[in-house]
Amino acid sequence: MNGSARINLSSASVLVVDYNMQSVELLCGVLDGFGMRKFRRATSVEEAKEACGDSVYDLILTDAQMPGVDGYEFIRWLRRSPEEQTRLTPAIVVTAHTRRSQVTKARDCGANFIVAKPLTPKIILERIIWVAQSTRMFIETETFIGPDRRFRKSGPPAEFGTGRRREDIEAAEAAETPEDSATEATSQETMA
Repeated sequence: MNGSARINLSSASVLVVDYNMQSVELLCGVLDGFGMRKFRRATSVEEAKEACGDSVYDLILTDAQMPGVDGYEFIRWLRRSPEEQTRLTPAIVVTAHTRRSQVTKARDCGANFIVAKPLTPKIILERIIWVAQSTRMFIETETFIGPDRRFRKSGPPAEFGTGRRREDIEAAEAAETPEDSATEATSQETMA
C-alpha cells in the first residue's frame, strides 16, 4: 500500500461479532485507530442477526468459531437475507485456524476474506481496503451466494502487499539454498 495514500474511514459502519468481549473491544480499538467511529458489537450470532435487522453496515467482521452457531453459518445466513443491502455487505472472517479446510469453509459460506489471528493492524487495514476496492462480482446461484470465488491465481491486488507474517518469511529464507542466493545476486547485478 502506498505510504502517502490517505483513506477516510470515519463514516464507515462496522458490525464486529465475537463471543469474547475482550476480542471485540480489541478489534474495535484497532478500527478506531483507523478513524472508524460507527461500531456495533455482538457477542453471538443471534445478536448479530438482530443488528442486521436494525441497520445496514459497510463491513462485518466475525469470528469463525463461536459457541452454538458459528461465524460461517452467520455469513451463510447473511448471504441469503431478503434485504439486498444486507446480503451484499462485505464480510471478513477472523479465525485462529487457517487450515485449508477452514479457508475453504470461509470461501464457500460467502465470506469476502479470511484473516488469521493473531491480528495486526496492518493486516486488518490492508484487508479492509482490499475488500472495499474489490471488483469481484457477486454471484447468486442455487448453491452459492457471495463474491466470485474464482480469483485464486490473482489474489489480493499487488498494491496492498501480502503482509507476510514473520513465520512465512523465516520459512522462505530457510528454504533458500546458497545457490539460490548466488543466482539471485547475479541476476540483480545483471539488471543493474
